[in-house]
Amino acid sequence: SALVEKWPNFSIRKYVPIVSLKQHQHYKDDFNAEYEEYRNLHTQTDKIKENFRQYHEQWKSLTAGSEAYQVKKDKPMKALLHHSSIL
Repeated sequence: SALVEKWPNFSIRKYVPIVSLKQHQHYKDDFNAEYEEYRNLHTQTDKIKENFRQYHEQWKSLTAGSEAYQVKKDKPMKALLHHSSIL
């Protein structure tokens, strides 16, 4: 799966029911180690989503077939390709 390709050490099987304080702390440490990256990715995707929303609103106001319409139509695809290479 894509998850395993991005994080080859990820395994849902490594997390079993918590039965001790030591195990609880281990899970908490794992979560905290990954949480900042998760928040950063979430923030990036929110910004990208807002950019696409703004592009769409601007594009809807342009005349179909005009040069500005075509430029605006192509811009989100270029941005998407750029952002997909970053993420």
